[in-house]
Amino acid sequence: MVRMPEQDRNSGWSTSTRGESAWKEARESVAARNAETRKAGKAARETYERARDDRKRAAAKRRAG
Repeated sequence: MVRMPEQDRNSGWSTSTRGESAWKEARESVAARNAETRKAGKAARETYERARDDRKRAAAKRRAG
């Protein structure tokens, strides 16, 4: 069995603050982009549904008379 060597717990290694902040910034950027996309999708869907309802009302009006 091949084993990985144990890392020295006193090696002084710690997480990179710069790396963490870059990761958080990228994550926040993706979240903001997703929120904007969701907002645009909601607006497009509302516009579509409003137009569909208008077409239904117009068709009903034509049938009624």
